[in-house]
Amino acid sequence: MFAERALLPFLWSAPSTPHRGDDMQPRRQHGTADLRKAPRKAREASNRFGEEALRLENQQLQELNRDLELRLASRTTQLAATNRTKDELLARERKAREDAEMSNLVKSDFLALLSHEFRTPLQAVFGYTELLDADIHGTLNESQRLYVHRIKQSQQHLLGLINTILEFAKLESGQQIEVTLRHTPMHEILQFMESLVAPQLEARGLGYAYRSVDESIAAYADVTKVQQIILNLLSNAIKFTKPGGSITLECAREPEMVVLHVHDTGCGIPADQLDAVFEPFVQLKTGGIVSSGTGLGLSISRRLAQAMGGSLSAVSEVDKGSTFTLRLQSANALT
Repeated sequence: MFAERALLPFLWSAPSTPHRGDDMQPRRQHGTADLRKAPRKAREASNRFGEEALRLENQQLQELNRDLELRLASRTTQLAATNRTKDELLARERKAREDAEMSNLVKSDFLALLSHEFRTPLQAVFGYTELLDADIHGTLNESQRLYVHRIKQSQQHLLGLINTILEFAKLESGQQIEVTLRHTPMHEILQFMESLVAPQLEARGLGYAYRSVDESIAAYADVTKVQQIILNLLSNAIKFTKPGGSITLECAREPEMVVLHVHDTGCGIPADQLDAVFEPFVQLKTGGIVSSGTGLGLSISRRLAQAMGGSLSAVSEVDKGSTFTLRLQSANALT
């Protein structure tokens, strides 16, 4: 009992051993402070990363913008140069066209004047040959009469050439072709075409045929212009057909159109030169034959056809022959 009382003060005054939980308390409080600081650091790091990414992106956009500005400036310069070149070319083309128009006008005026001056003495020659042929100043013998006839034929040939040149000059000067369109029976015109070219056919030893599918076919056309076109086509066919060949004139009908064909068994025209025959002053040498005309007949004929609302075209095969086709408005289609 005494011993127990003696030990009590010792036991009571002995320092108490800290509890495990009490020892860990300050550490637990220190770790919580670190965790509170961690999100703020993460946010700061994230903000720094975002700012750096934004800076890089802005830098790339600036570089891209500079590149686009350089490209735009280069393209603008190229376009400006192209526009200047285009303007220069247009100005040259306009000047060349004006020069060509002036040249054509001068040429047409010159041809008209020259042709007029030629026609006057030719008419005088024709008058004197008529007097001689009429035996007014005495009877001609056979040789003299033959010579007079040859003079008349040459005079008519030259007069025909001059009239062609005059008509071409009129067209080139920009004057409208005057046509009188009316109901025109084709058979009445075509059946007499042989008589107009009979001397040429006989001189060349050529055969001739005229065919019409229907003699009642009528076109809405100018009678004189149709005769002129067909005569030009027949004359050309005769020139380029060798002796022993043949010429055929045909009249047919298409929907709303009257179609006239002039076939020949001549030397033909190469395919690459077919369009050129309708150009002014073009004279092709095919099969060793050169036309003695002006090279204006087909050009004028096509313009006359167009003035009547029609067309003139051609197909050909070398050494086989050619076919020229005149299409005119049908009179029946307009009624």
